[in-house]
Amino acid sequence: MTIQTSFQAEPVTHENAEIGASAASNIRRMQELIRGMAVTQMIAAACEVGLPDAVDEEGTSLTPLSEHLKVHADVLTRVARALSSHGIFEVDADGRIRHNEASRLLRTTTGPSLHWAARFWAMPGVWRSWGALSHCVDTGEEAFSHVNGQDFFSYMNGSPEEEALYQRYMASGYPGRYAAIADVLTVAPGERVIDVGGGTGSLARTILERNPTVQAVVYDQASVISAGSGASGHDRLSTCVGSFFDAVPAGGDIYILSWILHDWPDEKAESILRNCRKAMDAGARLVVVDRVLQESPQECDPLDLVLDLQMLLLHGGRERTLDDFNRLLNAADFSAPQVLSARPEFSVIQACAV
Repeated sequence: MTIQTSFQAEPVTHENAEIGASAASNIRRMQELIRGMAVTQMIAAACEVGLPDAVDEEGTSLTPLSEHLKVHADVLTRVARALSSHGIFEVDADGRIRHNEASRLLRTTTGPSLHWAARFWAMPGVWRSWGALSHCVDTGEEAFSHVNGQDFFSYMNGSPEEEALYQRYMASGYPGRYAAIADVLTVAPGERVIDVGGGTGSLARTILERNPTVQAVVYDQASVISAGSGASGHDRLSTCVGSFFDAVPAGGDIYILSWILHDWPDEKAESILRNCRKAMDAGARLVVVDRVLQESPQECDPLDLVLDLQMLLLHGGRERTLDDFNRLLNAADFSAPQVLSARPEFSVIQACAV
């Protein structure tokens, strides 16, 4: 049967052919970017069912592996094949799966591991927030409470499974980060360090290990400190419960804000800094640990700019440039920031109370 159509193809000319050839790679690249959400979900699903930990180094047939994992054999095979086409796992035509360098990063049993990162970025509350990025563009507001009915931290407190994923993600990120921060801090004998929003106390303990005559205080909400078993196991570490939006404990020589300010928009970040300054004597030091963006996007790691949007979506926060930090610190009566250490994942900057 002949199908009649009124469509008439554009004649192919030498110029058209050249345009088509030059655009092909860009089209392919854009298709991959548009469908990136599918890859995120495939990786997260593989992690959720336990596939990375179940595959051994010798290789495993996917059919018996699906029985071991108690999942659908055909779908597991299709997901594994799709992941292998993106360079994650090696799957042959006979349905046998092996690890490669990329898939090993998804195991929980060996490090470094991106397993919890993969699951966090795809978990329902976060996933819904990225689906509402246009809400941020339209309003300038964060998206998390818009689509989830409450702010990020309230949501986590009421969602035990997602809260557990979040805490595992926070604990697994940037291996060696506490040591890297402690190593660049100069702490004099007898000084008192206050880790504001210090969570379970991991950074404070690392600082105390390197400085045997120093005292440290972890200041955070009761539920967070409780999750870290308080100050147990260290006689030079104490805890204090409260909110850095209300006040900050006085009497410290060094105050630390580690991955705190990027959670908040400028007005709230400035409020935290002002409360720190009220607690500090002139000359006391403030240490801020956060990513520091370059002014030009071409000089930024693309991940930094994605994480900047993640902070907006989840909290209304942002990653900042050094000029941004300088402006905030100056408004709260601190000196200009000094960069103690600059790494791809984070920078350590220091300012003094003036």
